[in-house]
Amino acid sequence: MHIHEIIKKEAYLTNLLKLLLDARIIRLFNGKISSTHMLIEKDVTFFDTEENLCREWLSSVYGSYSFYEGFTTQEDCEAYIRQTSYPNHQYVIIRFLQYYYAIFYANTQHQQVIGQQVSYYTKNNLFLVAERPPNNLITKERERLPVIPLIFHELKAFDATIEAFHLADEQAKKFTPMPLADAIDYMVLLGVTFKDLWYICDSPYAITRNRALLNMYFNYGHGFTTFCKYTNALAVNPFQRLLYMPKRRVEHFQMDIDDYRTPHRMLPYREVRRYQEFMRTRPFSPLDEQ
Repeated sequence: MHIHEIIKKEAYLTNLLKLLLDARIIRLFNGKISSTHMLIEKDVTFFDTEENLCREWLSSVYGSYSFYEGFTTQEDCEAYIRQTSYPNHQYVIIRFLQYYYAIFYANTQHQQVIGQQVSYYTKNNLFLVAERPPNNLITKERERLPVIPLIFHELKAFDATIEAFHLADEQAKKFTPMPLADAIDYMVLLGVTFKDLWYICDSPYAITRNRALLNMYFNYGHGFTTFCKYTNALAVNPFQRLLYMPKRRVEHFQMDIDDYRTPHRMLPYREVRRYQEFMRTRPFSPLDEQ
């Protein structure tokens, strides 16, 4: 599905700007655009006085998405869910751009996004890809942390009619509509599998600039730039969990946002060999080129 066949960039930016203003994620004052200070219960300044950076960021969002097809009908999506080994009531179905995606979100250690021919799932702090997730993934008991809803608004700017369906309880047999506010975590997870963007961290200027942008999407997102400095990476793609290294090498990294001390780790070589077949690869494309 090619992005330019969905909505033109100018129309998308108009939609996105209105949604972000309504959600008070950005503000307009005397013709200038800036971010607000807080997204979820924390005081982090993003680009409060830098209108140019704010406009550059808004312009980059459209090109940061690459879509894949979901199930063509809700019935097909439900049929997949019912034949899995996981609790059906923990799935949410998202209808986006006329496709249906099955989303399983137990916590940060157990997540699945299932499309028609490709699926994404977490294992060993990696985000892997396959036609279908394994049926023996272990669910660890962890608290579900709140997510920053920005990606939800970015998806809604593509499709204002986005919908969510769920089983109301463990005994329910039919997926019924649910309030979008209750499905934001699931829609953000879906959006992460679509989103593909590199943030350069090879100079003090790039680090300062991109720390502000990373904080828009992740709790303590500025930690990605610290991780880049520690690993000598030139750029990071946090959505795809990739690092761009010297000599044009692209490497995967593990991410555990529940671990506040070391949330990001380089992948040991034995793990590279073990999961290589299921790892996502993305060409390096700097933010300034998108």
